[in-house]
Amino acid sequence: MTADTVSSAASTTDAPRRGSTLRRFWALVRGETTVLLRNRTAVFTAVALPFLVGVAFFGMSQDGAGLGVVLTMVLVGTALMFVIYYTMVTSLVGRREQLVLKRLLAGEPSAPEILWAPAVPLWVLFGVQSLIAIGGALLLGTPIVHPWALLLALVGGAAAWTALAIVSAAYTRTVESAQLTTLPLILISLLLSGFSVPLEWLPGPVARIAHVLPMTPVVDLVRLAMTGVGTDGQLLAGADAVRAAAGGMLLPLLIWTVASVALGLRRFRWDPRS
Repeated sequence: MTADTVSSAASTTDAPRRGSTLRRFWALVRGETTVLLRNRTAVFTAVALPFLVGVAFFGMSQDGAGLGVVLTMVLVGTALMFVIYYTMVTSLVGRREQLVLKRLLAGEPSAPEILWAPAVPLWVLFGVQSLIAIGGALLLGTPIVHPWALLLALVGGAAAWTALAIVSAAYTRTVESAQLTTLPLILISLLLSGFSVPLEWLPGPVARIAHVLPMTPVVDLVRLAMTGVGTDGQLLAGADAVRAAAGGMLLPLLIWTVASVALGLRRFRWDPRS
């Protein structure tokens, strides 16, 4: 048998395997979507709470940025925390307590497939809410200077906060205790992300730490996309400066995502902890 024959045989066997993996994953996604829609509390948390919190912090904002910029930053940020992060933590913990995740793990799905499937419907909902926020900003006359930076903010933020949700779920015993385990990260993000308290008001070391937290880079990328300013509030001149600034903002999100996925897969417990 020649090398070409072996390669051809491997390709024909890999294709059905990839197809079955994709079908299996989407079956999990459909099931998780159905469970989410049947849970009225989860639906309210995912749909209404980000807008309620966003309106509250929008009114408190002293950022000085344009109305549309603040609207987008606040609604995207609160959607990340409540649509993706909090809802996914409660979903994973609830399914674990009901032994659903353990039964799935005993079957064909892999651990990453099981843990990422609940995030897909939440990503869709987050995308819809983000588009509403961006549409509102456009109606207010806010230009989008760098649309690709806005896309980086949405994709990078969704990935990082999904990974953080897996880590938090690993250390959350019950659905009720999720309110406590998720509270520290949510409070820190609300206070140090820049859309409730301007980072310019904070001491220099605190502001520098804030820029590497999992929410602030998202806010920085949104501001860059809509106003063209960097983390220091100064207008960036030239494409190279804009790309370098965006890379520096995206790097913390990549680190949070990779580190959280590695830790979450290692520490996640499939047996009920209550």
